[in-house]
Amino acid sequence: MSRARRLGPALAFVLVSAGSGASAQSLLSHDWLVLQPEVGVSYANVVAVSNAGLFPSASSTSGFGPRYGLLAGMRFGPVTGGVRVDFARYSAYDVGDAGLFVEVRIPVPFIQPFGRVGAGYAWLGDLNPDPRYLACGATGTRAECPRVSGWFASVGGGIDLAFSRHFTLGANLDMTFLNLTRAASPTSLMFSNTGDSVGLQLTLGLHAALRI
Repeated sequence: MSRARRLGPALAFVLVSAGSGASAQSLLSHDWLVLQPEVGVSYANVVAVSNAGLFPSASSTSGFGPRYGLLAGMRFGPVTGGVRVDFARYSAYDVGDAGLFVEVRIPVPFIQPFGRVGAGYAWLGDLNPDPRYLACGATGTRAECPRVSGWFASVGGGIDLAFSRHFTLGANLDMTFLNLTRAASPTSLMFSNTGDSVGLQLTLGLHAALRI
């Protein structure tokens, strides 16, 4: 048997052992601080599931726009938890949310798949679903902008590339459910009553994480 054939199995054993050791070390290690900014393209329709008077039926309630986010938390083994804040801009409104998240990743070397869930407070801003029905925010001041807020729940996942122990780059896909309630407006007959809705938000994004 040639030397190359004798060294082949030994080299394979060393690589497998190294990978297993790195995975085991990741399972036992922790990060006291994880900072992860995100940027992506998002689609939102705040009345996708139901619309009980949140906006007039003829209003524009969906669209695409940029979304920005920041996650901050701590990691213990494969589990990361903390707080997140997101903000997205669309032609009809802005969508913001702030809450908690939990992320679980497979701690393999370099390529690390992950899944995550989150929940918290959500709100709409700069309302302009249709100037024929609602003139407020950036396009006019004839009516007081009604307050729209509620809660969100999100589920998503993605892949991280671990370039070092303290720095990763990745991509993510998230789906967010928005349960929103609109306050009554004292200056607008169209919105003199309260309203609510259940909508969806889909985001495809990129992120980088600093792990300390």
